[in-house]
Amino acid sequence: MPTVQLSRGSVRYEVVRRRRRTIGISVTPEGAVEVHAPLRASGREIQEAVDRHRRWIEKRRTASLDRTRRLRARRFDDGDAIPYLGADLTLRLREIEGTPVVPPELIDDELWLDLRAGLSVASRRAVARHAVGRWLLERAGDVFHETHVDAARRVGRTACSVTIKDMTSRWGSCGPERKMSLSWRLIMAPLEVVDYVIVHELTHIIVNDHSPAFWRRVERACPDWRAQRDWLKEFGGDLEL
Repeated sequence: MPTVQLSRGSVRYEVVRRRRRTIGISVTPEGAVEVHAPLRASGREIQEAVDRHRRWIEKRRTASLDRTRRLRARRFDDGDAIPYLGADLTLRLREIEGTPVVPPELIDDELWLDLRAGLSVASRRAVARHAVGRWLLERAGDVFHETHVDAARRVGRTACSVTIKDMTSRWGSCGPERKMSLSWRLIMAPLEVVDYVIVHELTHIIVNDHSPAFWRRVERACPDWRAQRDWLKEFGGDLEL
């Protein structure tokens, strides 16, 4: 397998040949480098493209590996950081006798969770992770509804339904049928990013493509959409539990 020379050594990359005109390079969330090349591209052409983008590859790999380390460090122990609307909440765990019947409670910037006393470390982490996930999902329902109402006023269109899903390949979807789907992970992003995604999807009710006319309508409702789109590209991979 060919390699690319980085400042910290060499990294192997995989070549995937497809029916395309240009050579494209991507870095997976796990830090693997993939080169998508035309069927007739020579090995030399591929290597030259990789060499030209060496600094970009190194930057993306570093970001991906740092992101993986941060996610692995989130163990759902007392004091861990929980992302919520672009900020970090501090997870606070309390052990109580019996089985807790109340969901996590947000107090200032701390998320308090009662757990049954005597759980093993692994069980405590699993229970905390599940409880935090359910809390974020419930908050997503409230926040997305409020943001949709405000965004619909600016776009001039409203969705007839908004469904929150576990989406992995996109942040949202909508079209002329006015049925919107949103990734629950957006609840961990800044509210401005949530607004941009909803404006984006509402605009697809009017223009079902990404033509210049589409982006002009997005900009009228969300003037700083480029900054929010860039935030998702840069930090969207962090929106995980």
